[in-house]
Amino acid sequence: MSGLTRRAWLSGVAVCLSAPWVRGARADESFPSRPITLIVPFPAGGTADTTFRILAKAATRHLGQPVIVENRPGASATMGAVAMLSVPPDGYRIAITHSAVLRMQLIEKTSYDALKDFTPIIQISAFNVGLIVRADSPLKNWSDFISQARGRPEEISYGTNGTATAQNLALVQVAELEKVKFTHVPFKGDAEGTAALLGGHIDAHAGGTVLGDLVDNGQARWLALFSDERVKRWPSVPTLYDLGYDVTAASPNGLIGPKGMPPEVVRRLHDAFKLAMFDPEHVAIQEKYGQPIQHRNGADFGELIKKHFELEREKIRRAGLLRS
Repeated sequence: MSGLTRRAWLSGVAVCLSAPWVRGARADESFPSRPITLIVPFPAGGTADTTFRILAKAATRHLGQPVIVENRPGASATMGAVAMLSVPPDGYRIAITHSAVLRMQLIEKTSYDALKDFTPIIQISAFNVGLIVRADSPLKNWSDFISQARGRPEEISYGTNGTATAQNLALVQVAELEKVKFTHVPFKGDAEGTAALLGGHIDAHAGGTVLGDLVDNGQARWLALFSDERVKRWPSVPTLYDLGYDVTAASPNGLIGPKGMPPEVVRRLHDAFKLAMFDPEHVAIQEKYGQPIQHRNGADFGELIKKHFELEREKIRRAGLLRS
């Protein structure tokens, strides 16, 4: 090989090795080279924590490195998003996001901008909520709930986990559409709210689908689920859509990282967590808690976040909570 030919050949090799697809392949092969931390903004031992720990265990097998769950509850479950503002965009610290992250930005000043400060990686599922009454309640169905509220303004009461929760905002919309008045009683959590319900202090309680355990053991019954579609575990329970309302309280959830993550790292995380999502153990726990698997890649999840930001804006405006 002549000197000129050899130099041309070496130059061509250098160009090929510097090509984006080659660099991406190398990055894919090297990432991850150490454990990944998944920040879960909910308390340890709860429904959300349980499901994400099973997801992390399955993802560990596909990534070849441990996925370690770090619980950061508080601040209306926005601490995962807040944490993403101060970590390198290298994929080794990622977090769970959900609609409350959007909601809080619309209600009060936050340190983050949910539409600009994060890299969406993958949608996993959706948190669903619904409305239950005691098994012996005279409110036998949704129609009874509305008709009683219409006939007895402000006498029919329901509990939630707070004024700005998805379930309360949905019921505010329903009350406006039906031109009825309920009495809302906020509690610190579903445990406190269901205790009040079973003790006869409120007529109904709206909370997460973990309340379905009370339904299944005969202590309560669903009047409606505020989900995008009927839940497999309770196929006869109507959604608000079934009842004629264009109202939902489903909260899409998934993984985000800090802004500026390399596309090849996002792709590696997406592909591994997509496989983990459909792991039988993860599918089973999601079905148990009435949370359907809902896969979207990072780009599509980002578009869904934008859509839900506007949906949340309208709900919060109707409730009089939109910050100026």
